[in-house]
Amino acid sequence: MYSARVSSKNVPSLTLPTTDYTRMLEMSPQRLICVLRSAVLSPDRVGRFSPRPPENHDAYTVHHRPGCIDVLLHVEGRVVFCCKFVPAPEY
Repeated sequence: MYSARVSSKNVPSLTLPTTDYTRMLEMSPQRLICVLRSAVLSPDRVGRFSPRPPENHDAYTVHHRPGCIDVLLHVEGRVVFCCKFVPAPEY
């Protein structure tokens, strides 16, 4: 796993509000990656998002920040995309 954080403003980012955010805080990094793969990166779902996550990546990094869980996608050690899970706004 890489330890790089998003250091460039040129890295595309997708913010994903979720009602399961509190439960996700308890998940392991591996489980969070599985959630990302099934809910966002699967071929039948990836086209629904803009910006679209890249199809080809070779590693992930998970970072917990206050109010946000970042899952970074890497290609050859470079961060190429960031998916941010955040709590869904309450109505």
